Amino acid sequence: MLVPFLVLARTWPQKQAQATSLVMVAMAATAGAVRYALDGEVAWLPGLVIVVGGLAGAWLGAHLVQRSPNALLQALFGLLVVVAGVRMLWPAGGDASADAHLTSLTPGLVAGYLAAGLGMGLLSALFGIGGGILLIPILVAGFEYSQHLAAGTSLAVMVPISLVGAIRLTRPGLTKWAEGARFGVGAIVGAVIGASVALVVSGSIMQAAFGVVMLVVGGRMAWSAARARTQRPR
Repeated sequence: MLVPFLVLARTWPQKQAQATSLVMVAMAATAGAVRYALDGEVAWLPGLVIVVGGLAGAWLGAHLVQRSPNALLQALFGLLVVVAGVRMLWPAGGDASADAHLTSLTPGLVAGYLAAGLGMGLLSALFGIGGGILLIPILVAGFEYSQHLAAGTSLAVMVPISLVGAIRLTRPGLTKWAEGARFGVGAIVGAVIGASVALVVSGSIMQAAFGVVMLVVGGRMAWSAARARTQRPR
């Protein structure tokens, strides 16, 4: 939730907040992925395929960010967070196993993973978020992953994807690496603790609470963007 904090509390421009948050996302995702990997909850082979699509999506998303108005990005980001909050409040699917998908990849699975990665990378670069908002529901509902396996795989593929987005947005001066790294240090601790807790509890109460927070923050950002647009001199 670094982007809302930077935009609402520190009044950063939306594009700069999104680009800088990718640095923190990469650091936190690394720590979280290591914790999940130690418990065997990362699907490495499918993850590699997802990364290929994700890198393409991150490159395209970074290109679109530079050509989109700050107000539009802020409004779309707020709506995306609201949708994600609703999704988190929705009952999760069962704990099916994706073991059959981990050792062999059919052309259909490869195409599905590439498409999921493309969408994940696009959202990550466009809005400066962890693509798990999109990828985890897809892996659980579309590929029958357990919640833990989906979360661990999402974190693992997020590392290179977010770094590509941050690097791509450095040249136009949007990525503030030092600021992102400072937030990232705290995020590493939070990611390890969060992953450890998630691996031993169902997390339904925490998921619902976080969903409510996302609804509030997303609505606040969308409303702020809409108000700024109506107050703009004509």
